[in-house]
Amino acid sequence: MTTAILQVDRLCKSFGGVHAVRELSFSVEPGQILGLIGPNGSGKSTTVNALAGVFSVTSGEILLAGGHIQTLPEYERVSMGLARTFQTASVFSEFTVREQIRLGCNVTLHSHPLSSVFGIGRHPGEDEAVNQRIEDILELTGLVAVADDTVGTITAAEQRFLMIASALAAQPKILLLDEPAAGLVSHERKVLSHLIKAIRDTGISVLVIEHHMALIMEVCDRIVVLNFGSKIAEGTPEEIRNDQAVIDAYLGEAP
Repeated sequence: MTTAILQVDRLCKSFGGVHAVRELSFSVEPGQILGLIGPNGSGKSTTVNALAGVFSVTSGEILLAGGHIQTLPEYERVSMGLARTFQTASVFSEFTVREQIRLGCNVTLHSHPLSSVFGIGRHPGEDEAVNQRIEDILELTGLVAVADDTVGTITAAEQRFLMIASALAAQPKILLLDEPAAGLVSHERKVLSHLIKAIRDTGISVLVIEHHMALIMEVCDRIVVLNFGSKIAEGTPEEIRNDQAVIDAYLGEAP
């Protein structure tokens, strides 16, 4: 039996007396793109922040490649293979695109932080491997042409793809994409769709939290639907498209 890359079991998160997430369970399998959708206020953002370690969980378990991570801080989850993007671009405007991606590689380095200055604790071949990884990520994310431009001068769409590139630099087992299509126009969403599938094809599982239903339906293998903090449906895009509980949640129940 294949171990799920990400296993969420009866996850609960409360803020005071408000239950933002209730008894949520789902899994993301190796090489799978899973969508997490729901109306505004359904608990999507709370869920992704709990998975990433921004919020502590009230109860429940989160397993990454079979290991419990629900009590670990954010940076340990990243080093174990869980990387994420944010709803708004989180970048350093004065860095070049290449430097921003290199920053994302730091969590994977074995060399001593001062090795470049004093020549101590350096792992042979690591610099070359990192440089090649950066080139591969630039190619994958379509950022080769702007690799040496400062981040503040590239387009908003390129900054969004750069945020994905920076997360990929950490060599994740699973990538959490938090509303990656926000602010993108039609042809940019098409590029994003191809990129998400290409990431999956490299062996990285993807969890997509998104409002843009056409993108979700196009890229996802399976979809989990939240409403008022609880899972109301799970299935293939076709099953979700025809699920009455999902239709009611988005359009309002028929009288």
